[in-house]
Order: sequence, then C-alpha cells, then structure tokens
Amino acid sequence: MTDGRRFLWTALFAAWVLAFAYAFIAYWTTAPEGDSFLRGANRIVTYLGWQGAAGMLAVAIFGVGRAWPKGVGARRLSAVPLVLALLHVAAIMGIIAWARFAS
Repeated sequence: MTDGRRFLWTALFAAWVLAFAYAFIAYWTTAPEGDSFLRGANRIVTYLGWQGAAGMLAVAIFGVGRAWPKGVGARRLSAVPLVLALLHVAAIMGIIAWARFAS
C-alpha cells in the first residue's frame, strides 16, 4: 500500500468522524426556528445534511479501504462508517414507516 493511499484513507476517515460528530453537535446547538408544525425543522435538516455528508464520505472510505488485502484491519475498519450510515438510513425509514402506518 502506498503512502498516498494511506494518507487518503486517514484523511477521509478523519473527515468522516468530524462530519458524523458535528451532525449531533449542530443539532443540539441550533435554535429551533419557525412556527407551529415546522418549528424546529431547521434542526432536523441540519442534522440530516451533515449525516448525508458523512454518508458520502463513508462510501469513499469503503471504496478506498477495499484496496487493502483481505484480513487487514484497515480494510475491516473501512466498513464501519458505511454500516453506521446504513443503520441511520434504516432507522429513519423505520421512524417514517412507524409514523405513517401506526394507528
């Protein structure tokens, strides 16, 4: 593995950690705006925007990590961000389904 590839993987992973963590920080530090039903929607949009950025970085990390040989820790670790992104999508879809179909 070249040093450039290692640096790219490390930089992408660091950017993912920052985007993933900042999604939660931005959600809790953003003041709710709006009236009635949409009050606080800006917080949710901020959270989902940062999680979307983290998700795109997760796909890039997964792609770069596949270049490592099988069994190497970096290759296995590159799947963690993608799994977390997919769990986020599944949780959001579950919440939407629950809200739509719960009687």
